[in-house]
Amino acid sequence: MAFKNLLDPRYASQDYFPMDLSVHNPYWDKNDVSDIAVMEKYLEDHRHQTGRFVAHGGYKEQRALYRKSARFQDGAVRDVHMGIDLWAPAGTSVHAIMDGKIHSFADNDDAGNYGPTLILEHDYNDGKLYSLYGHLSKSDMQAWKIGVRFRESEQIATLGTPQENGGYSPHLHFQLMTTMQEYRGDFPGVLAEGDLKAFEKIILDPNPFIFG
Repeated sequence: MAFKNLLDPRYASQDYFPMDLSVHNPYWDKNDVSDIAVMEKYLEDHRHQTGRFVAHGGYKEQRALYRKSARFQDGAVRDVHMGIDLWAPAGTSVHAIMDGKIHSFADNDDAGNYGPTLILEHDYNDGKLYSLYGHLSKSDMQAWKIGVRFRESEQIATLGTPQENGGYSPHLHFQLMTTMQEYRGDFPGVLAEGDLKAFEKIILDPNPFIFG
């Protein structure tokens, strides 16, 4: 499978570099991962060090970030990130992973949530596959309508600012699901460790779909 760029077409695979937000990274023992200024400095330092531009990572990554938010403390602590994050500036274009149509969308606008969220439905391997794009710009939502079709690599949105994306440093949360269950415009993106087994065949590893 070839590399599929979900962001601005100017970026090639060599422009991407991995980033570790996990609880195992000692940097986050002394620095507040939830502080946008801290996060932006961390990103810029790594861009300078690597000579690359788009940070990525996060599938099944256990993050201290969520332990700082009441949103993820309802019942069992949810701190395992189930999508992949791609960090780039607000306003960066976002593109469809493959041919599909709009299944649903919503502005999940409470703090720590996805903000504007778009979900596409795809025909895949004689079944369905669903792709979720979170932390988008509110202005994109005016053009979204259920059933509208997009071609692979066609622009579908842009990255939102912290003021509209749930309160995060600008990035795309991308996630793949084999079923939407009863969800529309939303799907769990952070799980408790005890829930991983139940979702292992529902939420797929997005890395092979992007990086081949």
